[in-house]
Formats: sequence, C-alpha cells, structure tokens
Amino acid sequence: MKRFFTRNLAYNLALACLLVISVAVTRASADSKSEELQRKIADIALLRQQLVDRKTHAEAMHVKLLEQQADLVAEVRLLQKSFGFKSYQQAKQHDRVHYNIELIQTILAYNLMFTDKIKIYQTGHDKLNYLHQLAEDDIKMIRTLNDFEIDALTTQISLVINRYIGQAHVIQIDQKSIKRTPAKMIWEGIVNGTY
Repeated sequence: MKRFFTRNLAYNLALACLLVISVAVTRASADSKSEELQRKIADIALLRQQLVDRKTHAEAMHVKLLEQQADLVAEVRLLQKSFGFKSYQQAKQHDRVHYNIELIQTILAYNLMFTDKIKIYQTGHDKLNYLHQLAEDDIKMIRTLNDFEIDALTTQISLVINRYIGQAHVIQIDQKSIKRTPAKMIWEGIVNGTY
C-alpha cells in the first residue's frame, strides 16, 4: 500500500508539474502573441497616419491642378474669342493655345492619377482601421483565442501593411501609365464648355 501511495503521489506530483508548466507556457505564449499584436497595432497606426498624410497631399495637389486647369481654359477661351478660331486646326497654330492645351492634357492625366491615389489611400486607411479594431478586440480576448486565429490575424495585418507601405512614403506616379486626352478633344471640351 505504501508503494502504491508513493507511486501515485509521484504520478500526481509529475502531473501537477506538467500542468504548472503547461499553464506557464500557455501564459507565455499568450503574452508573446499579445506583444506581437501590440507591435502590429503600432505598425498599423503609423501606416494609417502616413496614408492620411499622402491622401491630404494628393487632395491638395488635385485642387491646385484644377485651379491651374481653370486658368488655362479661361485663357484658351479668351484667345479663341480674341482671334476668332473656328476649328482646332486654326487654334493649334497659335503657340499659346497649343501650349495651354498640352498643359491641360498633362493636368487631366495627373488629376486622374491623383484621384486614383486618393482612392487607394482611403481604401488602405479603411482596411487598416478595420484590422486595428480586430487586433484591439483580439488583445482583449487573447487568452480565449487559439494561436491559429492570432497567427491568421497577424498574417492578414502583415499582408495589408505590405500592400500599402510603398504607397505611404511618397506619392508614386508612373510616368509610363499616364494617359493623355487627345488635344482635339480638349479643344472641343473648352469650346463646348465641358472644361
């Protein structure tokens, strides 16, 4: 009986030690997952702010370009009335009209790109805001979530961060992708009051 009691005590003691170690490992794992989510939240906050800054800058550039476009259109209309241009062929012979239309082509192309950038920045900000909320909620519930769910969230956060990190530092415009409106269409838009 003493032997049984000693063996049973040893078994129970070993089981208790394993349970304590298991709890400690689980707690350490939860703490490391919590720290990882905290780092991701900090990354999200920084990137969100950078995207807001880029969006604000892009919006300001968009507005400036629209103002310049309005000035150029007004000047082309004035020249058209002053010189009585009836067609684009006549108007493009005048250097100032030709130059202004080329500038309008460039402005239209850039404004289209700025509009796309603004949408990208807003979408990125919205996605990051959503992930920020998920991470905050998961930190509150970290002890009940399993490692798989936390890893999936951190992976999702990393993917979104990697998608937008390049956009966050500077407004990137690919010169090769600029699509210019044909000059004749711009002239017709000015004459018809579209611009």
